[in-house]
Amino acid sequence: METYIREEKTYMDGMPCPFLCHLQTADGAGSVYPAHYHSYIEMLFGLSGEFQIYLNGSWHGWKAGDLVLISAEEVHHIYARSKEGGSYIVVRFMPEFLQGDLTGTGIEKGYLRPLLSPDGLQEKVISQEELTGSGIGMLFQKILKETGEREYAYELAVRNHILGICLWIIRYWHRKNPELFDDTVGNRELFRALEPALAYMDEHFRQNISVCYLAELCGFSYSYFSRSFQRLMHRKIPDYLNSLRVAEAEKLLISTSMTVTEIALATGFGTSSYFIKIFRRYKHLSPRQFRAMLS
Repeated sequence: METYIREEKTYMDGMPCPFLCHLQTADGAGSVYPAHYHSYIEMLFGLSGEFQIYLNGSWHGWKAGDLVLISAEEVHHIYARSKEGGSYIVVRFMPEFLQGDLTGTGIEKGYLRPLLSPDGLQEKVISQEELTGSGIGMLFQKILKETGEREYAYELAVRNHILGICLWIIRYWHRKNPELFDDTVGNRELFRALEPALAYMDEHFRQNISVCYLAELCGFSYSYFSRSFQRLMHRKIPDYLNSLRVAEAEKLLISTSMTVTEIALATGFGTSSYFIKIFRRYKHLSPRQFRAMLS
């Protein structure tokens, strides 16, 4: 089976690049870039032609004038659907490139949390019709120009334009689903209190994790922790853990020749039958079907 190794960070002068931008072209219909994942958040803006992207468990069509957002570490695969091919602008940046909370209150981190989250609660492909009057296309063009010309302090200009795109996306999501953005002072404080548990789950999801232990990390009782987590994350703790495990399983399915049973054990599912059940629930196909589709 052909596999695709994780795409590593790009370095310049011995330092990891915090952002990258280039023009991607396709000469005809077919795979533009094979299934892969990387540590960058990636945004695409269509210039010409029609494309299809595998993202968050399903295929999405997109075209000139549409915006696509790809979370860090998210498996994706892009096809050109037009016989004549097409082109789009690619902007990548490290998640920490956005973070610089000048207020010291956690407010900015709260705003950015939906953008940094790998879950599928938010719309990832935004149509040209929704973008009308937003100026998003111009911001992508400015980023491409700045990274190409590299004038003095171009890094500041690029960060400013990326933040402008991210701000528009966050406000768009807020207008569409305000119930997912209950960003009160109380919720910001609660999120800071839950951060030890979230960090522990992100690091140790392959292991059997006790909810009681997570509650202790935050100084909460079992019941208060469970209620608070569901209120803030809009999902129960087992669902959150399973989403992390499925995301890791996706990477192993496309980048290794490990068996389904080996991947189940490596990602914390315990048994292959339970792994297959949960994977199908999240991705709407079995692990073997997923591997065959993206290989």
